[in-house]
Amino acid sequence: MKIPSMRHPESEELLRYVDGESPARAASQIRSHLEKCWECRVELEELQSTVGECVRYRKNTLGRHLPPPPAPWADIYRGFAEIDAELDRSSFRNRLSNILQGPMRYARRLTPVAVALIIACLLFYRFRQTPSVQAAELLRKAIAAADNLPAKPRRIRIRMKDRSFVRTTGPERQDAASAVAPLFTAARYDWNDPLSAKSYQAWRDGLAEKEDEVIEEQNAYLIRTRTESGELAQATLRISTKDLRPVEERFEFRNREWVEITELADEATPSIGEIAGKTLSGAPRTAPLRTAALTATIGDELQVLAALRRVDADLGDPIEVSRSGSQIVVTGVGIAAQRRQEINDALGSQSRVVVRFSETAPAAPAEVENVAPADNTINVEIRQLQGRVASQIGGQAYFAQLATQVLDLSEPMMSRAFALRRLAERVPVEIEPELIAQDWQILRNLQQEHTEALRRQTVEIERILRPALSPVSGPVRAAPNSAAYPTAWQPAAEELFQSARRVDKLLAVMFGAAAGESPGEQLPAQLLGSLAELRARVEAYGRLPMQPLERRNK
Repeated sequence: MKIPSMRHPESEELLRYVDGESPARAASQIRSHLEKCWECRVELEELQSTVGECVRYRKNTLGRHLPPPPAPWADIYRGFAEIDAELDRSSFRNRLSNILQGPMRYARRLTPVAVALIIACLLFYRFRQTPSVQAAELLRKAIAAADNLPAKPRRIRIRMKDRSFVRTTGPERQDAASAVAPLFTAARYDWNDPLSAKSYQAWRDGLAEKEDEVIEEQNAYLIRTRTESGELAQATLRISTKDLRPVEERFEFRNREWVEITELADEATPSIGEIAGKTLSGAPRTAPLRTAALTATIGDELQVLAALRRVDADLGDPIEVSRSGSQIVVTGVGIAAQRRQEINDALGSQSRVVVRFSETAPAAPAEVENVAPADNTINVEIRQLQGRVASQIGGQAYFAQLATQVLDLSEPMMSRAFALRRLAERVPVEIEPELIAQDWQILRNLQQEHTEALRRQTVEIERILRPALSPVSGPVRAAPNSAAYPTAWQPAAEELFQSARRVDKLLAVMFGAAAGESPGEQLPAQLLGSLAELRARVEAYGRLPMQPLERRNK
């Protein structure tokens, strides 16, 4: 089939083509036709020659005899551009009007979609923004409460992985803090007053991105802030519900260092003579003056333990307290010079105390109990279990981080359980009649502090482990009924210690620090069950009555 050729363009069309005024499509068609048509090419050349002659005539002859123009030629192209712009604006308004009127035409169809979007936004605000609002409001109230109190330095206890010391808030003057202050400086956190809502708020407000969590406990609010920016990865502030006073804080840095800060009592423990001379209620004393006794009593020993508790010397430090005649002997082995000074200062008001420090500790026996052959079947099962847990939580790096967190918590957990056990050993049932009201108060305060700390640590370990172990765990054994627990605080403390030790051993096996005896597949259920039992025992222990034996028997 022969394709019909284009007709010959008219002279006017060729003229517009020469002037460049033809539309693009027409110019393309003319150009294609000229390539094939000699006749039209000749006509085009004649037109171009004629136009050239006219231009030369106007320039060389006519231009010399014409008068100058009365005014400059108007720029008609600018007018054309304004017309085009107005047409574009009109077209845009029409399109915008159509877009805005579109939803009105489909209102019934789009209404459910709009409602769903609004609900989604509200849910996002509820679950993502509310904790941040709660945290900001709590901090604001805590700052306001602190501003209404007289400003004075506070004694705080600083604990790290490898050291522990006491300092007073304000400009730092202690050498012990030389390794701690740079961590806070790099994290842009106020080291002069770290245990305060104002310092916490200033750090939190300076974060570009953060995730807040607010937990309401029995006697405190817990504010936890995580961030991906800065040297400080996470900070947790505990605020008392009674007076909104910050009482405890924990910092977790990106270099895996951690710092715990605890408020210490402002007042020193009363002297032995003061305690013997009056009761807490102001009633007359119920026992002879201890200062006249020839032999040190359990009450004197509790006084010393309370003084050591103020500087955390009863947890972690190699210190022993014993009675010898009329004296309370405090011995320590391998303790640094600055730590010795802190202990001496804490015991300075105790008239019966003799402190004895020695330079070097005895050689530790070789630990071979938990060493197992590399090809042990149990170890292979544990490694397989660790691999399953790691795959559940995102990989080996997260598993290593989980192990570090949990093992860092298990050490202070055991310290608290051991402290409660030692108190029970120091005050057996037969010695209880020797205690006066003030002794019971000191004993109760020590127990309550250790019990509350042990409860927090147990709950935190369980909170961290349960999401990681539940997917690989079988049925978890339920905690025994609290009715089966001892009702006397001494045997209850022993069972509490044994329960904590079971958890500690299972944690060591779970994270490869010790060899286990049970098949690896049973370990997650055993660990979760033991944690639930320990938590139940701690709660039951905290509810036990602490009062003289004759009052308990009434």
